[in-house]
Amino acid sequence: MKPGARSEPSHSIQQGAPGLVPPRIAVIGGGITGLAAAYEIAKCRPDAQLHLIEPKGRLGGNIETITREGYLLDGGPDSFLRTKPEGTKLCEELGLGHELMAPVSTGSKFYIGNRGKLVPMPAGMALAVPTRLGPLLETKLISFFGKLRILGDLFIEKNARGSGVEDETVAAFLERHFGREVTDHLAGPLLGGIFAGDIEELSIKSTFPQLVDLEKREGSLIRALFTAERARAKKALGETLRSSDDPYDPIELFALVRWLRRENPVSGHLSPFQSLKSGMGGLIAALTGRLSNAQIKLERSVVSLSHTQNQWTVVLDGNEAHRYDGVLLCVPSHVAARIVSTLPAARLSHTLNEIPYVSTATVFFALDREPKQQKLDASGFIVPRVEGRLLASTWVSSKWAGRAPEGGALLRVFLGGAREPNLVENSSDSELEQIGKDELERYMGRLDDVTRFTQVFRWVRSNPQPIKGHAARLAAIDAEVAHLPGLALASSAYDGVGIPDCIRQGRAAAGRVLASLG
Repeated sequence: MKPGARSEPSHSIQQGAPGLVPPRIAVIGGGITGLAAAYEIAKCRPDAQLHLIEPKGRLGGNIETITREGYLLDGGPDSFLRTKPEGTKLCEELGLGHELMAPVSTGSKFYIGNRGKLVPMPAGMALAVPTRLGPLLETKLISFFGKLRILGDLFIEKNARGSGVEDETVAAFLERHFGREVTDHLAGPLLGGIFAGDIEELSIKSTFPQLVDLEKREGSLIRALFTAERARAKKALGETLRSSDDPYDPIELFALVRWLRRENPVSGHLSPFQSLKSGMGGLIAALTGRLSNAQIKLERSVVSLSHTQNQWTVVLDGNEAHRYDGVLLCVPSHVAARIVSTLPAARLSHTLNEIPYVSTATVFFALDREPKQQKLDASGFIVPRVEGRLLASTWVSSKWAGRAPEGGALLRVFLGGAREPNLVENSSDSELEQIGKDELERYMGRLDDVTRFTQVFRWVRSNPQPIKGHAARLAAIDAEVAHLPGLALASSAYDGVGIPDCIRQGRAAAGRVLASLG
């Protein structure tokens, strides 16, 4: 069956003989997680009878790339972290290594909206942790007393109050280290924007576990980054790092102050992000091309799921039923909750439903040229909650090469999320475009005379929120699924929202199902 073709409704159950090769496996959900899972199955068990079931009319989930009038638009994510190897590895496996690209030089700089103006983000911020004194002291984003409070992080010691906390919100964690002003106007928008979420609800343990690890190592986040960087430098020189258990050791303090006062790092710093020349849709196309032997069922919804005699029965709309040896649910957790509700696992469905989601919209503005009032010399800007309705804006053509025709420019804005939970569902495209335009013009000046077209992408209930207690919910889900052999769950709702995270989870889930089949 060709991708996109629909099976004729059938009342009979299609099955293979139990225990015989080849296995029959269903992957439900055709986003990046499901595609990565299906690819892994096709790679490890090319003999498997594989069905990929997707309720929408296309594959890719939140990844969607279109071209229009010479502009390339990534409606969802436009890049992925190079520092998480799963994305790069998969691209290279698929022959996309030549397509990988880093941001242009302006892509490393961005602004923060502040009182209707765009103020540069202080240089030297690493995961919202300041690592240089100069830019921090010069910024207009934080008051004098707010800057003094940031330095209070240096006096947080190992085994401080936060180290014993089972879980806490991103806001509580940041406020303990840097104070409320930085949390509201600098670090909070930077970290919360990744999830389109509310830092007063998001779990620090489940969103940025690396910060929790830094705190456990040193107490102070700034000291922890200093120690890690110095250790790397010493290792490169073949030297052993001198360490002291006393954070106030004069030699240690002198080295720390010298590090904080260092000048701008040498140019040529490698960005942690990368993309594909053809847009992120190129990854979806490449994965789909490796599934030529799979039956891809688009615009099909799962009505029920049941398990008897070591086999799974999946009933699709139209009363079409199939039996499988293994099933992977690579769908949002609220969709998985509905599917597993027909199993004798009420707690599993309930826990899956406890993971909240928010909706977002991406609005693109294709410009004939740069606006006169604002030079597009950065990757864009983020907006604190108290400053406006935008979550952020990406100046796409200043971040990635080849996204706009010569002389043109491409901008996109993000709306909705936890900031305005009902905006996307209750607004028309024209209303979303107007909100985006009004907010952009507040910071960048008029766009009427340069806008060629606008384009809206909606992501309804597509952004999971790992709120406080998320790790405990995942443990409960894992415990329930452990009693359901041949079933695996994977998606951005569980262990990371980025493309590499989803690829890792999808391939790992495929491995678990294949292992359970022997």
